[in-house]
Amino acid sequence: MTELERHLLNALEQLQQDYMQRLNEWESAFVELQKMFSLTQRDNAMLNERVMQLSQQVQHLSEQTERLSQLYSENWR
Repeated sequence: MTELERHLLNALEQLQQDYMQRLNEWESAFVELQKMFSLTQRDNAMLNERVMQLSQQVQHLSEQTERLSQLYSENWR
């Protein structure tokens, strides 16, 4: 093997190692992004449920306020 061939082989091996390292980093980052997505999706579902509950409470309070307003109006005519 000539000196040039050894340099080329070393360069190729280094490129392959660098590529594998980057690939591993990307795969790890992808796994982390998947975890973050799952957690965000779960949190959003919980928040959506809470918003629905609060909306129902607001609706109920609005109806109560309307009834009280009507009673007040009827009693002070």
